[in-house]
Amino acid sequence: MTYKDINDALCTLARLSAELEDKYIENEGEVTPEAEALEEQKAAVTELLLGEGIDSLGRWLKSKEDEVKTWKAEKDAATRRIKSTQNTVDFIKAIISDVMKAAGTNKVKGNYYGFTAYVSERTSVDMDELKERWQEIAEQGAREMGLPGYIDIELKTTATKIQDWAPTHDGQGMAFLQTDTADAVRFTKPRATKE
Repeated sequence: MTYKDINDALCTLARLSAELEDKYIENEGEVTPEAEALEEQKAAVTELLLGEGIDSLGRWLKSKEDEVKTWKAEKDAATRRIKSTQNTVDFIKAIISDVMKAAGTNKVKGNYYGFTAYVSERTSVDMDELKERWQEIAEQGAREMGLPGYIDIELKTTATKIQDWAPTHDGQGMAFLQTDTADAVRFTKPRATKE
């Protein structure tokens, strides 16, 4: 059965139920041959829905659950592939940086591709240090305000939030920032001409 068939059967069942109720009201509860015929039709439609209809819906549901599993597996595989490819990109850039250092140059241009050396800076939050300083205070304050113990408290922030906050609060929070530097290269690629 298709969804349309099931929906049609549900509508038929509702119609038969209403007609049957009207027949019983009309005949003051007496079971007439018309009422018996309606009861048989209703029983047949109900049996169809509870048999073939349920199996059809079960097959449909199973196929969609399987489809969700497939999409999740593909997403996980794609995520692993992206990570692997990004690691290769980082490795190639490290080799290029090594080649440029060995050649004693900060800028190189081949026939098609070019690279410029620079020092990348990445500012991040030392979350271990931040939690050591603030986690207990945050939990104590939340519990005093009535937050029950079955709710966890998680501290979250970003380097940008701290940098935005600090100038107007006497530099507060800057101690939790750490800056990492690394040799890096900028990559210039050939461009297609615009038409």
